[in-house]
Amino acid sequence: MFLLDYAANYEETSTTALSANPAVAVPLLTINGWILMQRKVTGGSMSFNHNWATYRDGFGSAAGNDNYWLGLDKIYRLVQMGGITLRVEVCKLTQLLCYLVGLYSCLFQFSSFPKSTVCA
Repeated sequence: MFLLDYAANYEETSTTALSANPAVAVPLLTINGWILMQRKVTGGSMSFNHNWATYRDGFGSAAGNDNYWLGLDKIYRLVQMGGITLRVEVCKLTQLLCYLVGLYSCLFQFSSFPKSTVCA
């Protein structure tokens, strides 16, 4: 685990690539170029206790400062684009400390059955 010491560059953006409907853009928040997939805030007004459909579709707002989940369908579309690396950080915002837990790259092989996954 590594202590991170950097200035976070937040950017609100959107893309149609992660949407089930190509006419509807999905709002995203990137931090230093990384797409925010989940934010868990102590005392957040949005609970993480939801049904399957809500986890599939996502909940909360990426642009706010509350609990947020991008959504399984959008994460699936993101992985299908290929060349994906998952960055896991744990932050304690009250002390402005962030720790890099790890970077994980996966190659999904969909041509073979059963599906196999190679992760580093």
